[in-house]
Amino acid sequence: MDPLRRKTLLSLLALPAGCSIQPLGPVRSEPLPGPAGTPPIRPPALGQSWTYRKFNGYNSALVATEREEIIALEPRIILRRKTEAGLLLAEEHQQPWGQVLREPAWDLVQNYVEAIPLWPQSLAIGSSSAVRTHYRLDNFSYQFWISVQTVVKAWEKIHLPLGEFNALRIERWIGLEHQDITRVSTTRWDHLWLVPEIGRWAVREISGEYQTSGKRGYGREDNFRWELSSWT
Repeated sequence: MDPLRRKTLLSLLALPAGCSIQPLGPVRSEPLPGPAGTPPIRPPALGQSWTYRKFNGYNSALVATEREEIIALEPRIILRRKTEAGLLLAEEHQQPWGQVLREPAWDLVQNYVEAIPLWPQSLAIGSSSAVRTHYRLDNFSYQFWISVQTVVKAWEKIHLPLGEFNALRIERWIGLEHQDITRVSTTRWDHLWLVPEIGRWAVREISGEYQTSGKRGYGREDNFRWELSSWT
């Protein structure tokens, strides 16, 4: 079992009897008119880093604190990821910046045949992109299909313990073929609050659901939120 998922399950078991489990509240934000022109996104550079607090959306528990650092720019941009306790996590790969080739955020690491945009090339409100490609799992040769639709929704001011940020809210809808053959369909949602000046998101939320061919019917996937706590 994945160490972070094990920690999530243990946090649920550790709740005292009768304790009310509180889902994570919505991101504190307010609408903004947005700048006259889209600010440039800070380009990637060796040594840039972002530290996030990762929360379980179902019960508000802090799952981990994760640090991501750019350790290579060519032939791929590689982000080394590890927890505050020093546990190494799966790397994230992009090329170019904003186009992900190796995605570790979900239950299983996905290696894409064609890069998938985390945000569209144009960041004007209403801009969108649609990609259909395939992905492989680590140490697995079969290619699964995946379809991703991305839309730039709005400028928002978000409020975090670290401070306030003017961010672009970007929503991604994902449909995919899952390794679990009992799944008839899998749908995922990925919301990013991209802050151009830091070159990455200040908040990211993922969730999903699936339908099975058995008696269970529908199931829910992990629900996580990452909130920026520092960056360099």
